Amino acid sequence: MTFATLLATIEDYKLIGTSNLETLSTLLNDTFGDWFASQGISYLRMLGDNTVCLNVRGELKHTTSVDGIKTRSRFLVISLDRVEDNPEAIAEALKCYSLDGDGAYVWIIPDGYMAALTPAEQEWEAHGGGYFSHESICISNTADRDTRCLLEVLYEDTALENVSCEFEVPAHRSVHYRLDQLKDANGEPLIAKDAPVSYKITSRDTRIVVQGSRILTSGENSMFASFGTVMAWSPQ
Repeated sequence: MTFATLLATIEDYKLIGTSNLETLSTLLNDTFGDWFASQGISYLRMLGDNTVCLNVRGELKHTTSVDGIKTRSRFLVISLDRVEDNPEAIAEALKCYSLDGDGAYVWIIPDGYMAALTPAEQEWEAHGGGYFSHESICISNTADRDTRCLLEVLYEDTALENVSCEFEVPAHRSVHYRLDQLKDANGEPLIAKDAPVSYKITSRDTRIVVQGSRILTSGENSMFASFGTVMAWSPQ
């Protein structure tokens, strides 16, 4: 898929009599929506027979002097008749933007629970001899910029005080955290064991994708184990 294909399709729709700008915009978004997303474009709107506005999921870093293309804060306006001989100039113009990442700003994992280790498991773990009950979260940042995330731990038991911590996720990187290994300011485990919790992860600077995982060991000598992975839920 290329911007040359997009421009040719616009002309094809016009040839079959699609003159209503709203209808034309809808047809183009239905046809190219997934590809638009891969280019950092959230929506296309026809402003006139030969003028298109592309909403960009990103912030403008610098402007471009390409004839027929005007860059604005989070969108660009294209004069089709002036870029028809150089459609890939649109792709170059998109490089003027620092693109947002995939996903959402807020994620929630409603079901959290870390079982306490048995005395035998604690001894084995201390000597590196096993892989025992714990939870983890994985965060992917596909944006062009770093972000700072806030993890909030929400207890079911009102006698326990909710806790939180912050961490960085660099641009085009991922981070993985064993939640049982997070420490508070005193070096103690941040999250209580044997306590039902929910986790809320908020990204301050760009969209992210979050996944939660849990492993539970049980039975005599921890001979049984279960492992579960679930995508977090986003209210957005």
